[in-house]
Amino acid sequence: MNELEKCYGTDGNPVCVTYVNAKGGRLLLPEYSSYCAAKRRCTDTKNNRYAHYSKLGIEFRFTSFDEWWSELGKKPTPKHSVDRIDGAGHYELGNVRWASIQEQARNKSAVRGVLLTYPDGTAAKFETLREAALTANIVHQSIHVLCHGKKESIKGYRASFIT
Repeated sequence: MNELEKCYGTDGNPVCVTYVNAKGGRLLLPEYSSYCAAKRRCTDTKNNRYAHYSKLGIEFRFTSFDEWWSELGKKPTPKHSVDRIDGAGHYELGNVRWASIQEQARNKSAVRGVLLTYPDGTAAKFETLREAALTANIVHQSIHVLCHGKKESIKGYRASFIT
């Protein structure tokens, strides 16, 4: 059992928030690190993301790491990070989850649907540029070019963002 694994009790709950790695460095429990980072984004005026979160009115409403842990539990994998289910909502009970990079990308407010018009004139709606590109069998950058009006058509396809 490594030092990180020792931070989780037999019931899976954390028993410490710091541990010493194999090189002798002191590290934070991954879930506690995520808790601290989210809190800093919303409360620390010196944090480089504070202005963005403050401008959007996003607040950190967890009162303790225990409350955070009760809501989220252990990260499913090291690659998961905290995600606000409603991107315009706060870090609060019911609005956070562990999500993969792909899940977070689909949850961004900047993700817009695409209306793809086929060479035969029929059209279909897609949730993302990538989905439209896979259907058209062209690279997603081409769909991006079409949606931004940089070209009228590519291989007979036309595309626009759904607003």
